[in-house]
Amino acid sequence: MKYIDDNGRVVTKPIIKAENPNVSFPKVWDDSTLEGLPYSPVMPTEVPTPGDYEVVEAAQPIQTKGVWYEQWAVVPMFTATAEATVEQQIAEYEAQKLQQERQGMTVSNENLRLQLDQIGVYGVMSAAVATLDATAEANGVDVTPYSIHWGFATTINRLDEWVNEVAKAANVTDEQLDELFEAAS
Repeated sequence: MKYIDDNGRVVTKPIIKAENPNVSFPKVWDDSTLEGLPYSPVMPTEVPTPGDYEVVEAAQPIQTKGVWYEQWAVVPMFTATAEATVEQQIAEYEAQKLQQERQGMTVSNENLRLQLDQIGVYGVMSAAVATLDATAEANGVDVTPYSIHWGFATTINRLDEWVNEVAKAANVTDEQLDELFEAAS
């Protein structure tokens, strides 16, 4: 719970206790606990739901009929700065959000292969692995990681470098790869 002092400053119980070291406070506070002290309780109110690219901030409480109530302000998440426009900030935010989603995309090798087969591209991906292995071998690389990962990895992460290389070799876009991982999970 929040409280407001006579100067309009919003405080919490620990602050009230720290500011009043000579007062013995009970464990459970009731209506009489703050008698004689310059604090009043602030009643909670429903927090509004922000829209896209908006955030909710606490505003100064208001008093109605002797009771203090929380207030909220819905404000834009981004404002134009000298470094970036609102649109640039939104694009960066969306890119970071997509990257975080992709970091969490992990599937079993079996589920990924079953999904590839279901959408009819298992052979294309297998061919891409073989092509990458052959190219690496032609360039003098003794151990080619693509077929090892493809054949033996227990889990496959969306952002594993080899996954993106195989997808690129198979002409699979990032969006298609995202959909594939979502369907396989």
